[in-house]
Amino acid sequence: MSCKIIYQKKADIKESINCFIKRVPLYEANNGLPLLVLCDGKSKAFYCECHISAKDLIALSDPDATIDPELQEEFRSNRQLEPDNIYFIQMANDALEGRQFSDLVIEFNTTYNDSRPLKILGGQHRNEAIKRALAKKSSALHGIRVYFNLSKDQRAEIMRISNTNINVSPDLRDRIDEQRLNPPNMLRDFCHKVGVLEKNEDFGDKRRHKEEFLPTVRMMRCFIVNYFQGKDYKGNIDNDAYAPYLCSSGRSPDDQYLGIFNKFNTQKSFNDTELINAGKMFAKLHTAQFNKCESFRGATKKEYKIKAFNLSVISSWAFAAGVLKRHSERLKKFYSLPDVCGDSDPLNALAMSESKHKHDPETYRGLGTRADEKERGRLLQLFLNYSESDKKRITKEMCNAAIMVFHANKARKEAQEQKEKAF
Repeated sequence: MSCKIIYQKKADIKESINCFIKRVPLYEANNGLPLLVLCDGKSKAFYCECHISAKDLIALSDPDATIDPELQEEFRSNRQLEPDNIYFIQMANDALEGRQFSDLVIEFNTTYNDSRPLKILGGQHRNEAIKRALAKKSSALHGIRVYFNLSKDQRAEIMRISNTNINVSPDLRDRIDEQRLNPPNMLRDFCHKVGVLEKNEDFGDKRRHKEEFLPTVRMMRCFIVNYFQGKDYKGNIDNDAYAPYLCSSGRSPDDQYLGIFNKFNTQKSFNDTELINAGKMFAKLHTAQFNKCESFRGATKKEYKIKAFNLSVISSWAFAAGVLKRHSERLKKFYSLPDVCGDSDPLNALAMSESKHKHDPETYRGLGTRADEKERGRLLQLFLNYSESDKKRITKEMCNAAIMVFHANKARKEAQEQKEKAF
């Protein structure tokens, strides 16, 4: 028996609704109940709320939904599953005991992976919990909200606000927002080109220390912005107390990043030759850091391996690469670090961890462990000092000197400002 469809507005959605009813065995359809189709006032998207058995939901659902099926089908938009998360464990246990979930957010979409037209936009952990309970609770009914004929922007907005049981990380929101930009692949294509991401890899949805580490959108936005800010810097950077820029995260795309993005979007790529070279040099630094820390022991090993992607490190490194463009010999020395550091990890993470200022709190874990303005300024000074030194390695003495020089420059700058105000 087919459902009777009740429309609040437009009738041109009817074809998608009818296809949905034919493809998906709904509880409402099997019992002659009406299917009420509404229009969301914020997104202007059409949707219905209905029910489906666990068996049919799992057979037809696709947790690897994408925001842009036409251009980015191979890149998933949902976060990675977190099987050890306490909330997920509770969901799985609830499903085994017969919990009927009522808040899975789905798009009916047959344009990709047609055999699984129910694309999970919100609730992949609930979907997985239902799947794990399937052997015992295959007939359990679950409530689903199903959207139709979504645009890319509608899809992104719905995905962003749909999950409330496990918090959506800011890095996942950044990844979703990056895919909404036009053209959508510029930052990811840049990362593929320079080797920060392997072919078909996507950005991470949160900062992880695991072996499968992937950089986040925020990290690479910081790289792009700071390279150009360094390149455009006016003045004597060695005598300044400059703190590289930290891109915002989790809301709308950072304004500084958007400004640079819009300068390149007509070319559909970040096709600046020197930027690309800087990206390749940074990828080389990270690879050397990652590999040479493999022999480390203890809890800090994972953190040391991805030291280059600490937000303060990547921001400061990128700014140094940009500002040293006018000093070819210093830039050459700066880029040579992964090649000349010998058996040591290029950034000497252990030496960084033992470096601090006399006024740092007891909880401070050393240079390159935080992302605040002070930390970024210290690291920039370290990279600038290294670029003009005759030493091949970064040392603890060099780290401590950079910290002291930064604070000395900062104090001198503040004193000059006070003098100008006074006189």
